[in-house]
Amino acid sequence: MDTGDAVNAQRDVLVSVEQALVPFYDRDIIAVQLSDSRIAAVLSSLCEALQLATVGQARRIRADDVLREHLLLAQVQTEGGPQAMDVLTAWAIPTWLQGIKLGKVAPEKRPAILAFKREAADALYRHFARWTPALPTPTRLVPAEPIAQPEAPVHDASREAWIRYHEAMAAWLHWQEDIETWRGHVESRLESHEAVLQLVPEILERLGPQTLTPEHQRTVQQCVKRLHEVGGVAYAAIYTELGEQFYVAKYDQLPEARWAEIATWFSVRIDAAEKRAARHRG
Repeated sequence: MDTGDAVNAQRDVLVSVEQALVPFYDRDIIAVQLSDSRIAAVLSSLCEALQLATVGQARRIRADDVLREHLLLAQVQTEGGPQAMDVLTAWAIPTWLQGIKLGKVAPEKRPAILAFKREAADALYRHFARWTPALPTPTRLVPAEPIAQPEAPVHDASREAWIRYHEAMAAWLHWQEDIETWRGHVESRLESHEAVLQLVPEILERLGPQTLTPEHQRTVQQCVKRLHEVGGVAYAAIYTELGEQFYVAKYDQLPEARWAEIATWFSVRIDAAEKRAARHRG
């Protein structure tokens, strides 16, 4: 038994609920959606598309403390029947390719590696968001708060930046799918004037108060940073006190209608911290 077989023998084989051949530029990627909703691509399929040696890449991934947690063993349908194969989760694809030094690969391979690094994960997310099986009629009217489409990091961004981006992209695509389902559900109920009147209280209740605008959220972050720098208070402690003051779990849940109170709350604390700091310096 070689090293790869020994590793596989110790891993559980995950069930894939959907499998697809996802076209990407002039190549195809075998991809799966797992029972826990994670999206992954068959490693050998990725390596074949990029003309890389699968065994060597699998060894390199397993040597990485972060990536090896996202190299999974999943059941994949092949011409010879179902097989357990290595699959790499979608968000981990750019991180994996980040470690490949373009200067060490043949020039003809570099454009494909760059394209996969920048866009392959997004292509997988978009494909499965488009083909997700129809969901049952939702029991809630508004499935989620609005989520903005994340902006891709620069191509040489850190591993953490790429992780945050792909997690945010997955959340955004799921939110879009939920909204489409919700819209269909609402439209089917708006068949009469009476139905509209019945929906109004439910809509108002589920929508709730408007939360802080993105601009005000950035201002909160800046105020927290300033209070930390001047007063030496830990970031977590500031956010906790802010949440307790305005009865929210996270700062982005703060109501826009109370922005004047929020700004005053920060102004008083920053002013007091600056005065204390001035006295210490004196």
